[in-house]
Amino acid sequence: MDTRYEYAQADESELDSLLSGQRIIGTTQWSPWSKPSRPRTGTVGVIWQSDNDDRGIRPLALVVNEDDIRRLCGRYAQLHNDLSPLTAWCHVVTPDYFEPLDSLVRNPDFGGMEAAWTGLIVAEAVLLADMPLSRIRISACLATHSFAIARAQGLWSHVGVDNITKRFDSANRLLRSESIAQRAEGRSARIRSALQPIWEALIAVSSNRGSYSSSELEPAVSALRGLIRAKSNKDHREINQLIGPLLDYAPEAKQLEQLDELPPESRLRVFDKLVEGLNKPETGRERVRRNSLALIAGYLATVAAGGSPSLTLAEAQAARWPEITAWAYVTGGIGERVVWTSGFDGLGRLVARELMRPLRLDEAPTCDFAFDEATVLADPKLADPLVHLRVKQARLVTVELIPGVNVTIPIAESGVQPVPKPESNRSVPVTEPSIRDPLGPLADALWPHFRARLDDYLSSDRSRNANEDDENAQRNRNKRKAGGQSQLPLGNPKRY
Repeated sequence: MDTRYEYAQADESELDSLLSGQRIIGTTQWSPWSKPSRPRTGTVGVIWQSDNDDRGIRPLALVVNEDDIRRLCGRYAQLHNDLSPLTAWCHVVTPDYFEPLDSLVRNPDFGGMEAAWTGLIVAEAVLLADMPLSRIRISACLATHSFAIARAQGLWSHVGVDNITKRFDSANRLLRSESIAQRAEGRSARIRSALQPIWEALIAVSSNRGSYSSSELEPAVSALRGLIRAKSNKDHREINQLIGPLLDYAPEAKQLEQLDELPPESRLRVFDKLVEGLNKPETGRERVRRNSLALIAGYLATVAAGGSPSLTLAEAQAARWPEITAWAYVTGGIGERVVWTSGFDGLGRLVARELMRPLRLDEAPTCDFAFDEATVLADPKLADPLVHLRVKQARLVTVELIPGVNVTIPIAESGVQPVPKPESNRSVPVTEPSIRDPLGPLADALWPHFRARLDDYLSSDRSRNANEDDENAQRNRNKRKAGGQSQLPLGNPKRY
């Protein structure tokens, strides 16, 4: 049986009733084929699932004109704070996002580039954390700019990169602690500059655009399309399709036309030449040459070891040229349709799952609150500027930048796997932890601290026992012995 939905344009009094689970008169049936007009100024469109019993109703989405969002969120924070923040339990969308819907479920479309976007997201997380892939958490990937850009493009292709960038930056400044923001700012700005042309190239390929924001992107886009064709046709000389549009700007790659015949050491020499070329920009076409060299070098890192990936080549250049690592992760995913394998140390399937998750307005939001409401309720003048947002997470919050585009923002620590580092200079044997013994690494990390205390305890215990033996020898042996169990010796108390 098809689910039925009701819709009403509600004034403030009617909205109070609807948000409290009470019905009002004057509702209409909502369907994609009979969409109501935009809400009038001062009113809010409310949509909910029809329910014929007495359990009350729960609004699914509020359709609010952009100029009315501030008043709506502020009013409920002040007068009905039991319902605030609204976006923690009910979707709030503007007509620009609501009117294009043909149902309350919207599936993202990446034009077959899901794996490439997934690779770029993981690459950015690795670059930002400056940590090995094995130590990156899924939360770090969902906190990246690339995830926000990819998710927005998959759901709302009309939303520009600049719009998402502005909201992404504002949300991080609003919610991040000052210490975390300062540490991340410099590194993230440099990495963003390197990733910008990659975002634009993937967007162009995903949407099959014939024009780009800059003519400098045309060679890279043509190269990616050639690589897609080659992989689709299972052409073993796919390198020729990739480098063909780029040779005018990166003649260093000419030798790769015979890639299959090159031994690994020769491939490494070509890689070094490409990196050397990046260090010698050419005036007049510097950016397009840089994009070309980085793209070829990134691809070469995926096949350098006799056809096997050798991402350490790219990672060794990450400090100077982060785009090589980014392109390596992207080209490794080009043409890949299966995104649920354990690629990227198991991160790939998790990132792809969140990237491809449908936006469901017929279910409760999965964020802590939306960015638009956070800008209204956050108060930097208070000791706890997020008090009105009722944050219930210890380290991370999930913020909806635009409908369906949720990013995680660290408010306490980064999203990498911590590794305990003992601070003792004592020599401790190091053994390889067993897979069957998960407590092994913890025991190894704590042992230096326990050993220092154990040495002090044993030394103190020996000294006290010697003194007690001398005293006992002089005691009157005719005295009555005290009964009961003695307390365990704890040694001399120390401050640590």
